[in-house]
Amino acid sequence: MERRTFEDHQKGGYSEVWHIAYPAVLTMISQTIMSFTDAAMVGRLGAVELAGVGLAGTLVWGLYAFFNGLVNGVNTFVAQDYGAKRYSRIGRMTWQGIYFAVISGAILLVLSNFSGGLFRLMGPAQDVQAVGSTYLRIRMQGGLFIILWMCFSSFLRGLGDTRTPLKITVVANVINIVGDYLLIFGKFGLPRLGTEGAAIATITANGVGAVLFFLAFIHNKNASEYSTRSGWRPHAGEMKRLARVGLPVGLQWFLDMGSFIIFSALIGRIGTMQLAANEATIRLLSLSFLPLFGVSIAATTLIGQYIGRDEPRYALRSGNSALRLGLIYTSFIALVFLVFPDKLVSVINSDPDVVRIGSRIVRLMAVFQMFDGVGIISNGCLRGAGDTRWAMFIGIGYAWFLFLPMAYIGGFILKGEAFGAWAGATIYIMALGLTFYLRFRSGKWQSIKI
Repeated sequence: MERRTFEDHQKGGYSEVWHIAYPAVLTMISQTIMSFTDAAMVGRLGAVELAGVGLAGTLVWGLYAFFNGLVNGVNTFVAQDYGAKRYSRIGRMTWQGIYFAVISGAILLVLSNFSGGLFRLMGPAQDVQAVGSTYLRIRMQGGLFIILWMCFSSFLRGLGDTRTPLKITVVANVINIVGDYLLIFGKFGLPRLGTEGAAIATITANGVGAVLFFLAFIHNKNASEYSTRSGWRPHAGEMKRLARVGLPVGLQWFLDMGSFIIFSALIGRIGTMQLAANEATIRLLSLSFLPLFGVSIAATTLIGQYIGRDEPRYALRSGNSALRLGLIYTSFIALVFLVFPDKLVSVINSDPDVVRIGSRIVRLMAVFQMFDGVGIISNGCLRGAGDTRWAMFIGIGYAWFLFLPMAYIGGFILKGEAFGAWAGATIYIMALGLTFYLRFRSGKWQSIKI
């Protein structure tokens, strides 16, 4: 009979998952606070400003999504190489991600010249266009910082270091919040820039964060153990390996966001108040799904490390522990959404119409909370194993052939407006979450080789 030690009992258990997850969860909560503060400050300018910045923010994250997904593949390789003790490969693979990030930033900089046309394609009202297109252009110009941020944080998280990203995120968020206050409202003699000030504050904070991440990456300890200074040379073979895992993630994230951009654009065609309510509820939704990404990061890291160590049973156990933690959290969020929808929406925008429309959507969000959590964490488990192509096909298929048709039927054909569109989204989120979970439970990811 196999004898299990206390250490074996801890492997993949709640404590190990939580040890990696809680700094990542706090990082995501910190980012949520930044996003929430942005929305609350911009919302004080008016419903038009909130709608414009919200729609532009959705579009810019859609543009970021492909590049972020591509360099996120660094996490999988670093985790598996760390688990297998192939330390010299870690720095070299991360540098390939840095090169991809630089190329991505240059592409976004060029595309920023067409921000006005991109925003007009979404078809919002003229006053919303005037606000959103400028905000979009500034955010795209700072895209390099976000992609580098993702690359370096993927490196650290692959090692199991989720505390350093937390510290850097807190510093960047403080800079962003202070910058928002000073530049949006023109405090202490600075010009009142409104929504432009919000964009400038955000890219400044992202730039500081990217520099801090780079300094952590080339720190003496990481340089000596993982070749983060000596592994800088471009390597075509490693780039191809990273692209093989990262491209499906990037395509999935991009087309997922693309479907959500169209979803937001459809709501924008209903009316400005409907769009403002949609933006307010999306900010509230980030209270649930961003912390879940923190748990998902822990699942990706631990599954990758245990696969690298050739210990698949602990990889499976890590995933199950992460899923249970996610269910506890989403149950709590669902309760909050059901009990306090009006108060939550009014924190972002107190317009009676926005609160009335938004509170109905928030109650609907409570319905799909647990399914959303299961889907996000199961997808993180699959990423840790490198099972990204299957996830890409399912994610894209559900987004474009289930989400958008159901949202259009609910919002326009059945005349449910924003609430009807979100009812269609609820069906999609529940179906996607269940499908990702069933893939994880099937165990097919355990045979993936990267």
